Amino acid sequence: MTQAPISAGVAAAVDLDEDRRLRALDQLQLLGTGPEERFDRITRLAQRVFDVPIATLTLIDEHHLWFKSSQGMPARQADRQASFCDRTMALGDTHVVEDAALDPRYAASPAVVAAPHVRFYAGQPLRGPAGLVVGTLCLFDVRPRGLDARDTALLRELGAWAEHELAHSAEMERAQQVQQALLPDRPPIVPGYEVAGTCQPASAVGGDLLDHELTDGELVVTLADVMGKGAGAAILMATVRAVLRATSRSAGPGSPDRIPVGGALTAANRTLLPDLHRSGSFVTAFHAHLDPASGRVRYGDAGHGLAVVRRADGAVRRLAGEDLPLGIDADQTWTEHEVTLDPGDTLFVFSDGLFDVLGGTREALDQVDALVGAHPGPQDLLVHVRALAAASGPLDDVTAVAVRRCAAP
Repeated sequence: MTQAPISAGVAAAVDLDEDRRLRALDQLQLLGTGPEERFDRITRLAQRVFDVPIATLTLIDEHHLWFKSSQGMPARQADRQASFCDRTMALGDTHVVEDAALDPRYAASPAVVAAPHVRFYAGQPLRGPAGLVVGTLCLFDVRPRGLDARDTALLRELGAWAEHELAHSAEMERAQQVQQALLPDRPPIVPGYEVAGTCQPASAVGGDLLDHELTDGELVVTLADVMGKGAGAAILMATVRAVLRATSRSAGPGSPDRIPVGGALTAANRTLLPDLHRSGSFVTAFHAHLDPASGRVRYGDAGHGLAVVRRADGAVRRLAGEDLPLGIDADQTWTEHEVTLDPGDTLFVFSDGLFDVLGGTREALDQVDALVGAHPGPQDLLVHVRALAAASGPLDDVTAVAVRRCAAP
């Protein structure tokens, strides 16, 4: 038998802050999205603990109820007007209906008189940004029943858990937007070269840094990896980006007091060390300056070790330094190395996320060499890197950048 959506009752009192509430709901960026395990865990637990056939986590927009998570009911949305959830939102507190068939506010509702024949309802309002109610955590039963003080306290605890997940959605969405804004929106145009990069966090935000920009006529390329994942690593990543951008200008040809690229890493380490020590973190990095006219690449490697140059004739040179990551030793200095890109050569730098995707063994480096050989064009190469990441569901961020000097005509 088809179940009627659980959406009938009495109209909630008009909320004078409805516009603000709808804006708060919009900030979550959850309406119209599919089920998520983090919310399904809550409704599954509620269904089992309270021994009810139906449990939902419901978002409430201007006209509809959206069941972000639903156990025991296939409907994905229903009308908001005169719903159990609407009343719970208006009350702003736990709302219990022990027998809807005997309650004049709900007795005539389709969900009560027809399938699923609701008799019992309990709802907990869920607050989002600015403390405004954006939804409800709901229990439904076909038997009349009540909630004692202990049950009510447990429902409120589950509601607090759901609110934590909602807050996480809003914070991660904003953090993701900020981090995406810090990544290059397009590769720089360097005559005679092709440049492409990609950065795919394992979660909403990540600790990998990808940066490439033209500075004083040189192409500056940075790939760095902050130890850790999530929001903490993302915050440190933004700091590392700002510091390396500032110090890289001191290594450019236009700087009156030009320092080696290794010196730029040394200066960055001095600036970053206090923050990295306090956070218990460190940063591996590959940082390079390319002179387009000569193909000369000056680079420093801070514990990264994941860079290769694939020659036009198929030979491979792996670029691995012996210097420590940033954030470990205040007295550490970094060495400047050199390599030259001849026409047809490709520089490929990648994070350990791609290394892990390929197996994380020494053979993975051979697979990288083969990958660059099979796809010499940076754009095509990065398409395949993204496909590998998408297929494997990596546990770490996957970041890579490729620079190819075009073959001489």
